[in-house]
Amino acid sequence: MRSTRWVFGVVVVLAGAFGLVAAEDEVYDLRGPAPTKGQVLVTKSTFKITEGDLVIKVAGQKFEAKQTLTSSDEEEVKVLTVDGRQVTKAQARVIKEKVDTDTRGLGDDKKESKRGDLEGAVIVSERSKDGKWKHTLVDDKPNDKQQKQLDKRVGPENQDDLYPEGKVKVGHTWTVDATALQRVFGGSITNLKGKMKMKFVKLEDVDGEACAVIEAEGKITGVAKEDEGDLEVELELKGTTWRSIKTGVDVKDKAEGKIRMSGSVEASGVKADIVITGPVTITSSSALKGGKPK
Repeated sequence: MRSTRWVFGVVVVLAGAFGLVAAEDEVYDLRGPAPTKGQVLVTKSTFKITEGDLVIKVAGQKFEAKQTLTSSDEEEVKVLTVDGRQVTKAQARVIKEKVDTDTRGLGDDKKESKRGDLEGAVIVSERSKDGKWKHTLVDDKPNDKQQKQLDKRVGPENQDDLYPEGKVKVGHTWTVDATALQRVFGGSITNLKGKMKMKFVKLEDVDGEACAVIEAEGKITGVAKEDEGDLEVELELKGTTWRSIKTGVDVKDKAEGKIRMSGSVEASGVKADIVITGPVTITSSSALKGGKPK
């Protein structure tokens, strides 16, 4: 999942510990400036299910275990062309793409670490006039596994539908449809449904930069399409985003809640029904490396 974008909260007049004062009548543009050609954004994100309850049914037998799953990603994206507020062409370098699992209770305890098929790749993404993205590897032809991941990939869509139009005061609330979160989840979870309740809580200083603290709460459903089979996903989340007022970059995000994933899968010719439920945490951070808006 690319960087996670979450939001909700309470009206605050004074953020004394951080030296920021939010006047009651002062207003802010939460969408921020448009992206610019040459701008480079580095994003790191982690998605983790801790001590999840794993149930596997296969050949009339039921097995139960505990599983911790950690997915870690890091990308550097450079904007190549822009149309208004929308990036139309970009180049991404996949610095890290890794999934670690620790499973206990299925006979021998098992720890596995798997690198993503696109780790180390440089990808050019182009957006057509009808809003569809095409992703290709630079100076390389993708193998079958890489092509499947490229087909699932989401381009750098703008985030305007996540935030209110125009300037708003601290305390402003709004509701976001789950489809607006597709860029957050990338291609890992699709067919998103549900609502997130959002609130602009306060201003806060993060490393010398004034940020809008935005919190969110809601329930989301979707589908994770994997090679082994489709899994139905249910998420119940509460989260916070620190969004730079000057640049419109989500400096950091954190969300936590509950997840349930279920479905039928097939691996090595064996079919099984699986369900995993447990606590989930999502964290991310983003920083402009170059081409910073003035």
